[in-house]
Amino acid sequence: MLDGIVSLVSAVVEFIVSLVVGLIDFVAGFFVAAGETLTALDLFLVLFVVLAELMIWSLLWIKELSLSLFGWRKPRHISKPTFWRPTPKIKKLKSQ
Repeated sequence: MLDGIVSLVSAVVEFIVSLVVGLIDFVAGFFVAAGETLTALDLFLVLFVVLAELMIWSLLWIKELSLSLFGWRKPRHISKPTFWRPTPKIKKLKSQ
């Protein structure tokens, strides 16, 4: 029984780690056009903001689904919250 619990916990931890790595790859690929102007701090801030937005959005979605279930009504559209997006920095061209 203990062996099954350990394997279940390790599977959940592996899933969470792979989900975070996948989100990092997604965010890095999504901002590839501005990748040259984003610093490492900006990339981690974008990742944090995207994760926070997804968590808030999923909580609002679950809340709306549960309210519509108990109220016997059609669920309303939940728009994705947008907290912050980085602005690309202007590169200075070297004069020759």
